Amino acid sequence: MNRVLIIGADFVPSSLPPATRIRFFASHLHEFGWEPTVLTTDPTYYESAVDAENELLIPAALKIIRTRAFPAKVTRKFGVGDVGMRSIWQHWRELSRLAKTQRPDLIFIPVPPGVPMILGRLAHLRFQIPYVIDYIDPWVSDFYRQLPRKQRPRKWFLSSRLARGLEPFALKRVNHLTAVSKGTTEQIFNRYGWLSNVGATEIPYGAEEGDFQYLRRNPRKNKIFDPADGYLHACYIGAYTEGMKPALCALFAAFRQGLEHEPNLFSRIRLHFIGSTYSTEGIDPFRVTKVARQCQVEPWITEHPQRISYLDSLQTMLEADGLLLLGSDEPHYTASKVFPYILSRRPLLAIAHESSSIVSILRQTRAGFVVSFSNERDPSEQSEEILTYLEKMFSSPATPEIDWQVFDSYSARTMAARLAGAFQKALNSR
Repeated sequence: MNRVLIIGADFVPSSLPPATRIRFFASHLHEFGWEPTVLTTDPTYYESAVDAENELLIPAALKIIRTRAFPAKVTRKFGVGDVGMRSIWQHWRELSRLAKTQRPDLIFIPVPPGVPMILGRLAHLRFQIPYVIDYIDPWVSDFYRQLPRKQRPRKWFLSSRLARGLEPFALKRVNHLTAVSKGTTEQIFNRYGWLSNVGATEIPYGAEEGDFQYLRRNPRKNKIFDPADGYLHACYIGAYTEGMKPALCALFAAFRQGLEHEPNLFSRIRLHFIGSTYSTEGIDPFRVTKVARQCQVEPWITEHPQRISYLDSLQTMLEADGLLLLGSDEPHYTASKVFPYILSRRPLLAIAHESSSIVSILRQTRAGFVVSFSNERDPSEQSEEILTYLEKMFSSPATPEIDWQVFDSYSARTMAARLAGAFQKALNSR
């Protein structure tokens, strides 16, 4: 059996997306001929809140190596808080030890955080071990450059310069790329023409049915709303970006029409936006509330800017009367939340760009209502259709008749099989 070393500075009991993605992969890779070892950081060095119960979701046989990191209270004096940067020296020492004693056949590094990408290149130079980089989010991005100066994080310029300097070094000898969407890898290939001979594999997040089974056996208290308070609760769980504003405005416009035409139904609905802002530095944390105020629906909106834990988010999905999914005006935008949304088996309404994977996934699986827009057709033109679906969701709610055979192609196990195939391509590319 081949051995793969997965380097993830952030891992369970963290609830951040990279930690969850690594767990999904590591839980199933052994079924496809790969024995994973996770090299990560001791959670006492994390700055974000952790959920100890997440550790109950890890397979008992999974090998995990946890190292120390430089304490954030020290490194922040020099402007460094990123756990990937604070642990990179400790991870390099451990990687070097493993290369000499239990040499892995391959190294796999999910991004973010971005700086640990260079460990793959260093291991290739020092030990000739092939490596694969997995892009959850782009490292080099012009997102903040397009915002007004007052909305940019204080360290954005330095972070951008660091990314633009280290990314090409890290990718120079990469054996294969994986990413949550094809659009993500296309951006990288467009930026570095010399990567044209490197293969790439699209691997969406997927979802783990076992996590929902665990929660149904061990339910949690809902921290967002009281399911027995007599209201109808619809939830959007995840970050809100400016690219989602057209879809959000269209949703609020339709909701406003519902309040006017069917006040008995719509006045009972509460819309919750949870984890809308992961970082509030330089950014108004209540941006959804601001839009709701402008659209005159603020009394029916609650916004919880801070991220909630992974299991809390699943519990919220299970108890919601409906789920909302907003797409971006960027055609390649994909949303990892679409997969657990489907597994929750709750009524679902998505408003997304017609080229987004959100639209194709939901239509293929028949998991919910979909309103699509395009560069030529604005979401505001779809308010009547959105209103119709909102009425159906709440006036006669029903469990979606999901095509589970189709959805199986998006399960965590299937994603791990796809990753194993990418690993084999990386070995062959040598």
